[in-house]
Amino acid sequence: MVCLVVTNLKIEKMKKISLFILIIPHLIINSSLAQNFLKKNIEEVTITSNRSMYNEEFKIVHTIDAKEIKNSANQTIADILEFAINIDSRERGGQGIQSDISVRGGTFEQTLILINGIKMNDPQTGHHNLNIPVSPELIERIEIITGGASRIYGNYAYSGVINIITKENLESSIILSKGQNNFNHGEINFNLPTKNFNQIFHFSNKNSDGYVEGTDYKMYNFYYQVKTKINDINSTINAGINKKDFGALNFYSTKYPNQFEKTKTTFASLNINKKGNIGFNNNFYWRMHEDEFILFRDNPSVYQNFHKTNVIGLDLNVIKKTNLGTFLLGAEMSSNSILSNNLGEDLNSPILIAAENYFDKGDNRTITNIFAENNISFERMKISAGIMLNINSTFGNEWFPGIDINYEVSKNLNCYLSINKSMRTPNFTELYYTSPTNEGNINLVPEQSISKEIGFKLHKKVHTTSISIFERKGENLIDWILFDGDSIWRTQNLNKIKTTGIELNSKINLKKVFNSKINYFKFMYASNNVDTVSNGFRSAYVLDHLKTNLSFSINYNLSNNFTLDWKMSYQERIGDFLDPNTEKIKNFEPFWLTSMRLTKDINSNFKLFLDINNLFNVKYSDFGTIEQPGRWARIGLKTKI
Repeated sequence: MVCLVVTNLKIEKMKKISLFILIIPHLIINSSLAQNFLKKNIEEVTITSNRSMYNEEFKIVHTIDAKEIKNSANQTIADILEFAINIDSRERGGQGIQSDISVRGGTFEQTLILINGIKMNDPQTGHHNLNIPVSPELIERIEIITGGASRIYGNYAYSGVINIITKENLESSIILSKGQNNFNHGEINFNLPTKNFNQIFHFSNKNSDGYVEGTDYKMYNFYYQVKTKINDINSTINAGINKKDFGALNFYSTKYPNQFEKTKTTFASLNINKKGNIGFNNNFYWRMHEDEFILFRDNPSVYQNFHKTNVIGLDLNVIKKTNLGTFLLGAEMSSNSILSNNLGEDLNSPILIAAENYFDKGDNRTITNIFAENNISFERMKISAGIMLNINSTFGNEWFPGIDINYEVSKNLNCYLSINKSMRTPNFTELYYTSPTNEGNINLVPEQSISKEIGFKLHKKVHTTSISIFERKGENLIDWILFDGDSIWRTQNLNKIKTTGIELNSKINLKKVFNSKINYFKFMYASNNVDTVSNGFRSAYVLDHLKTNLSFSINYNLSNNFTLDWKMSYQERIGDFLDPNTEKIKNFEPFWLTSMRLTKDINSNFKLFLDINNLFNVKYSDFGTIEQPGRWARIGLKTKI
């Protein structure tokens, strides 16, 4: 049973463990006996995030590469993640209008979203985390870490991390497509390489009348990237704008179906890094998000919410490589602020927005993370141990230690073991939001968890297979709660929740095995179990989770010019919702989703494609009151320029 009691997590033992973790590698390094068993070569470290040498040597990192994305019918990041291992991609509307991404049975607030290692989570609400101005054409790969990783990434990395890596060199192209519901899409991608710089420009536009009244939308994306190298120093600038105007049919309440929302996300970042025996990896980043919500689309003045968040951060890392391993020391400082007409404390002086609309509330917090990590390589064992001190101006200080171990059982088989402590602080909506149907709680405390995992990875020439078994014990989980007999959803800290599960992932290169027309076959299975039940209340998110996820994908060369990509996904969800038609509580029904892309290469410069999503016209909903589109198709043309 879930108890609505706020408790403090006891971490004295973890503090002692963390100190022990940090001391042990240095004792090993100074031991002449141990050095006989250590590798003498210096391995190249791939930095895939803003602060760590974290890679598949120390944990199973699931990767969706550019080829797989290119062949897929999926048109948004949310669509791509729909078929990823143990990812719960829940959408309100189509085309990624609003997508909530969860990992391993957690909530969408507990997943950290990165673009090229830069944090994109919005401190207002996780509903806006995927407002990213990047199309599938720009993505080199998506790295997915299933499991807690706060010692590496800090806040939000509670149940998983998704890092979207953009391409360094882009094929210049124009893409035009047309689909059902008066769907129109235009996209320009331009690569401009010079002697010292490589620049990428992207602009795209999508609009549609929607699959039913109140689901129309307009979307605009602009993205710019420039990379340069001077001597041995690399620098990258990323900047972009994502703008959406959309009908929000039943998004937040069935009582007021004719809702409307406008969002705009602007971000920019600068990365400067140097590799070598002594290197550094430093980032400066800024993200601003603007949100306007209208309860009655035809009469906005009745009820409106205006929010504007700003995140500014600086991340500094020093990396030292030796014959014995790699040591990292760094610090991250960030400021999170909000201006609103609904969220925060009263401002001394209201700020005029437009007409008679004002920001009259606001809040801000500063966060400092100090972290250290040590990677040690033995003959058959690699150890990555580290600790982070999180200093939060609102919620105080906390330590987050962790350790990952990789043991090479044989040439093709590796075993992984990890123990990590993770966290997630309340966002501004959970603290302050008030409406006729919702009430925040300023007394919320951060979520915390201890995650344990063991995994195996078998990698051969024709296939790669991995399996992971995990356990996550969480305390003070934040949820929107509706008590029996009450009409208002309220935020509360849930006491203790234990989540266990298993993940199986396998990719087979059939072309190498049988010399067939099938390029590859991919299979994924995940199961999550939350060993708790509600008593006297309904849960909006924590107890509403993906229980079983099964997916298949196959890529097939029909002929020299035709390629078929086929994907199927089965989802079984735990949770319920109030049926507005019957006024009765209903459980979610499991469902299968199927998508396909047929591609024809007309010549070296022109490519014709046909995408069909929800091929068998399955009726389903990711949220109980919001029916998703049925069968939906588009046809398009891509041309190189």
